[in-house]
Amino acid sequence: MRTKTEIIILHETVLQSYLVDSSTFLLFAALIGLGIYLDSAAMQWIGGILGMLTVCDRSMRHSRMTVEQARKRLDEIAAAA
Repeated sequence: MRTKTEIIILHETVLQSYLVDSSTFLLFAALIGLGIYLDSAAMQWIGGILGMLTVCDRSMRHSRMTVEQARKRLDEIAAAA
């Protein structure tokens, strides 16, 4: 059986949060902007769809926990192993 990798973010600075958010926005804008520049409606739609999938993926990927919650979760993982 393959174990699932779990990422727990204990601390994230405001700058790190802004960098993640701005990179998501730039990806979204670049994909759609390239479609506008090339006058391609299909590329604009693909850019929009990929951008929305990226936003959904990034919002569900990481769980943010307090130190106590992270310790409890790590204890649960250790007990299951």
